[in-house]
Amino acid sequence: MIKYSWVAIGFICLLLFFFLMQEVQSGRPLAFDSYIAKLFSVGENTFSFTFFKSITYLGKSKFIGFGSLLCVLYLWIIKKDYWTMAIFSIGMAGGDVLNGWIKNHIKRVRPENHLMEAAGFSFPSGHAMVGLIFFSMVAYLIMKEIKGNSLKWAVGIGFVCLVLLIGVSRIAMKVHFPTDILAGFALGAAYILTLFKLYKFLGPKVL
Repeated sequence: MIKYSWVAIGFICLLLFFFLMQEVQSGRPLAFDSYIAKLFSVGENTFSFTFFKSITYLGKSKFIGFGSLLCVLYLWIIKKDYWTMAIFSIGMAGGDVLNGWIKNHIKRVRPENHLMEAAGFSFPSGHAMVGLIFFSMVAYLIMKEIKGNSLKWAVGIGFVCLVLLIGVSRIAMKVHFPTDILAGFALGAAYILTLFKLYKFLGPKVL
């Protein structure tokens, strides 16, 4: 049962994503969005504003693109782990393309009164989805090199907190609705779970 728990988790994440997509496509104002947006509302020129504005840059395409390049070079030149390098590259490219395709299909307009510049459509959040995919793979690469379980847990929890903060920062900066973030996390989680299982399943056959 535990062996296949990832299937149940991935399925639940997909159900959540499709439920949110249906709600967004209905065009109705969502109480969840209003409540969470107010909860994480920040004023300009405050410490919270500066903090979240700094955090949100960690999920930008430039940062993730540069970070992905470094990871690919590390796997290629230093580790010579070509299978992991291929999965990392395909995983990042596929996640980004999928996110862009869904955004252009749903065409949800971003919230008004942005606290920072943002382009493109809103649903699902690329920072949340692609950020979760990227930082999950980076966490895996780091944890793979660590021997102690306690340190592995610390690294894992640290990256989870970072991804959550990036998601919250997009709400605080008023460039995404909370449902955009939740949908990005849900689809990103289902995607990375599937990617990891394919990586484990196909690895021995390819190598």
